Amino acid sequence: MAWVLLAYLIGSLSFGVILGYLVKGYDIRREDLPGGSGSFRRLGPGWGATVALLDAAKGALVGLLALGRPELAPYLAAAVVAGHCWPVYFGFRGGGGIAPTVGFFLVWAPAAVLAAVAFGLLVAAVYHWAYWRRRRRGIYPIPLGAIPAVPLLLYLLRDEPQALGAALGAGLAMGLRALQMLLRGR
Repeated sequence: MAWVLLAYLIGSLSFGVILGYLVKGYDIRREDLPGGSGSFRRLGPGWGATVALLDAAKGALVGLLALGRPELAPYLAAAVVAGHCWPVYFGFRGGGGIAPTVGFFLVWAPAAVLAAVAFGLLVAAVYHWAYWRRRRRGIYPIPLGAIPAVPLLLYLLRDEPQALGAALGAGLAMGLRALQMLLRGR
């Protein structure tokens, strides 16, 4: 239980909120989500990439912790993503969970996560080119690309029970957050 709590607390470090205060002096969540893509839109490309890398790094840190306790991998993956989505330090208002999931699986299953990320980015690029750039309505391209990328990751991990469980845990947290955002209109 202590490891799961630690993973949640690590996930609760919302670098978009922290850098939003440091760079612009305000809470980025007033206008957007505090993950990589929201930081990209509100703070600029360099800061957005920095936030995405830091968010991935916290997922990777928890992934490294999980290597020593593989039986806890599903719970630790879910906890770090849940911390990112509902951070205790920032009023339970966080990001969507993509970057910490990618970071966790860069440690656990790098080939599978890179294939899933490439596929998700391809879907996002096609969606952006075919629809988003003209209308600027609906789901943002990166989160939309994550929708098919998660099932692909699950498929690629089908023969690795602990990694598959971790992907299900992280995917469940991201799915709940996505549902919450859709129901709230953000």
